[in-house]
Amino acid sequence: MNKSLNISNGTFDAAAYLAIKLGDRYVNTEQLVVLNIIYIGIFITGMFGNFCTCIVIARNRNMHTATNYYLVSLAVSDLMTLIIAWPSELYSIWEAYPWRFGKEFCVLKSYIQEITAYASVLTITAFTMERYAAICHPMRFQSFSNLSRSIKVIITVWIVAFCCALPYALYGKVFYAVKDPNTGQLLENSLVCNIPYELHDKMRYMFQVSAFVFFLLPMTIILVMYLLIGITLCRSDMVLDNKSIAKSSTAADPVKSRKSVLKMLVAVVIAFFLCWAPFHSQRLMTLYVELWTPELHNTQTTLFYISGVLYFVSATVNPILYNLMSKRFRQAFKRTLCKCCKKESSSDVNLFGNGTHKDLSSHYAYGRISRHGIIHQSTTIKDTSLADMSV
Repeated sequence: MNKSLNISNGTFDAAAYLAIKLGDRYVNTEQLVVLNIIYIGIFITGMFGNFCTCIVIARNRNMHTATNYYLVSLAVSDLMTLIIAWPSELYSIWEAYPWRFGKEFCVLKSYIQEITAYASVLTITAFTMERYAAICHPMRFQSFSNLSRSIKVIITVWIVAFCCALPYALYGKVFYAVKDPNTGQLLENSLVCNIPYELHDKMRYMFQVSAFVFFLLPMTIILVMYLLIGITLCRSDMVLDNKSIAKSSTAADPVKSRKSVLKMLVAVVIAFFLCWAPFHSQRLMTLYVELWTPELHNTQTTLFYISGVLYFVSATVNPILYNLMSKRFRQAFKRTLCKCCKKESSSDVNLFGNGTHKDLSSHYAYGRISRHGIIHQSTTIKDTSLADMSV
């Protein structure tokens, strides 16, 4: 970022000075085209997938299960993220600054983005633990699993998310970030939606807590739970092999289902990490770097775009990974779309039966600050549980 200024001679280039302080205002044409294609594609697929999830579950009464309620909650979170955060994020690709959407929308966007991020993470964590209980401890799971309990968990998750996100609503401001070095007057084009510099020390602790509570800790829980699920499924396969059941035609499908589940578990963990790690890295980098060099600006800007794309990808990949890959969901979707739903048994129309997991909508929150500055207890598993998770 080689910008030349001649302040001493009285010729002040405000645009060049803002580029030094805030980074480039515009991206080049090639980047603009690529990012627009990506963001528009993400929006279309994300809206379609999550909206279909809600409609299909709502219109099929037999899908009104505890597990599917979790899916609806996560789909609503993703839809809120796309509707509230996506428009201003897309505009920032065209023009990084000044902020043109007003103070009210700045606060609303910041607050909603943080809420949906926390709600998604907490829901996924609870969802994963429930899936672990259903597969590894089916007897205990049946004793406490019910629809009302899941609804209470979902309500609690959203209440916690609303409370934990309050600092972003309180400290988020629209302000002029750069002054003219000659006159000391604020530069008009430096208007940003951000956390003021004087509040960075307070928010630094909030970002540390957020990175731990809503990324590192959930990541650890999800990884451990899925690892235990995978071990349980592998042991179940060994039992089938020892009993020579795996060679029979009736056991072929369960074994195949288990392999599909294991692949899905790996995909879940990878998707969670990829969607959240860049976001938290960019957020913490913005706060902790005090002396910004051109190289650091370029690194931070690159990380900004990567974390932004992955944040919105998370809102798209969730329904693809957990719903659209499900044969049962596709069948239910076709019936709903064609308006020819027929009364069938719950095993035919239930989307995921006793449960499955939906992974993180990682949330590309306001916390990024700005571009410049997350049944039967035995060693064998009942096949219907596996079918619920398989694709």
